[in-house]
Amino acid sequence: MVRDLAYVMDEATGGDRAIDAQPLVVPGVERGRAIRVGVISNPRSWRNLQRDTRQAIQATLAGHATEHFEEDTFDGLVSRTQDLIRQGSELIVVNGGDGTVQAALTGLFNRPAGTPQPLLALLSGGTTNTTAHSLGYGQGLAPELEELLARAAAGCLRGTMVRHAVLRADFGLPRPMYAMLFGAGGVFHGINFYRTQVETRGFRGEKGAGLALAVFVGKVMSGKGGTLFPPLHMAVRLDDRRIARDAYFGVLASTMDRQFLGLRPYWGQGPGTVRFSSMSYSPRHVLRAMASIVRGRPSPCLRPEFGFRSDNAFELELEIDSGFTLDGELFTDVPRILLSGRQRAFFLRRGTE
Repeated sequence: MVRDLAYVMDEATGGDRAIDAQPLVVPGVERGRAIRVGVISNPRSWRNLQRDTRQAIQATLAGHATEHFEEDTFDGLVSRTQDLIRQGSELIVVNGGDGTVQAALTGLFNRPAGTPQPLLALLSGGTTNTTAHSLGYGQGLAPELEELLARAAAGCLRGTMVRHAVLRADFGLPRPMYAMLFGAGGVFHGINFYRTQVETRGFRGEKGAGLALAVFVGKVMSGKGGTLFPPLHMAVRLDDRRIARDAYFGVLASTMDRQFLGLRPYWGQGPGTVRFSSMSYSPRHVLRAMASIVRGRPSPCLRPEFGFRSDNAFELELEIDSGFTLDGELFTDVPRILLSGRQRAFFLRRGTE
């Protein structure tokens, strides 16, 4: 079964269907031979650091003739993804957190022109695993890997294939980066706070993320971000619409509706594949607005006059004076970034056909 979670683009909206490659393999189709699988693991991702998990993964891989790479650097993960593509992998299993997925996507979309596009299966090997929770192959690791490899060896994958838009980020690097989540302002500073003040005290995963979010909301409600959450000054272009430079507590952009902790902070309308939401530095009705975001329901409080804005667009251009994050990876000293969501990857999700 194929599901398309991306908005369909056509000539009327300036889209280009030609950029969508077709995956090398789809679920539910008998191949009459084993499906070629490659596995990429990040040994430094949090769940992969657990001894029992690592041993179970290694035992699973030992039982199958599958190409497996371990890498813990961004460039290494990009290169290994491209190695697997060149070797003809039809399914690439990515075992790591959001940063590992980002590197795999960057390798995928920076592959040579005309190279076939493999199907991706994401395993939740990281800390919060935001992308894998939305697009991954279940929430486990070794059992899901064993299932994938066994079905690939039998020549027929099962589950649902999801075609989903991916963020392309251009900000002066030799190559574009590809990710699922962008954040600036309070999001950037919140990750810094989490890593220096929360994670170091033993609070990891969603508990740690929840604690960092609670601190952020408290600062917003008090109206005193101080040095922990200083204002982000930003000008925005949403396709052909411009928003004048203003001060913000934070902004988010993603092609996924659901973010970490299951939050759904987007309520904008329209056909754009990139979901963009912002909170001004002086918002009103914060508690009610946050309650709506937690529940994933629209609210009369989520309006521009109260400091909350959400839009959909195919392309965003941001001029910012804050660092930003792409899938948890932090970047600084970048005054301008261009985000677009016109390319799609194909993800295999667990389930029946």
